[in-house]
Amino acid sequence: MIHFKTPGVTKTGLLAAAMAIGACSAAFAQFEVGDTLGHSVSEIAGSLEAGGYEIREIDVERNRIEIEAVLEGSKYEIKVDPQSGQVIKVELD
Repeated sequence: MIHFKTPGVTKTGLLAAAMAIGACSAAFAQFEVGDTLGHSVSEIAGSLEAGGYEIREIDVERNRIEIEAVLEGSKYEIKVDPQSGQVIKVELD
């Protein structure tokens, strides 16, 4: 990185670099407990894929939908309540 003697320019350069890094990571959405993904398998899959996840497996249980997915090389197990459509658990495998 180029450093300038003027403090304002250095701060501005660092801020611009931080914003650029943040913009790159914003393309991927990491879902958390309480987020709503959808009520059906297709809605949930669509939400996850739109967030950058690659879906590996979906299991439909009586009271939850379990999804195994990969985001940026990390494997996640996400459990969704089909009644509310909300994420009830997220585990990093």
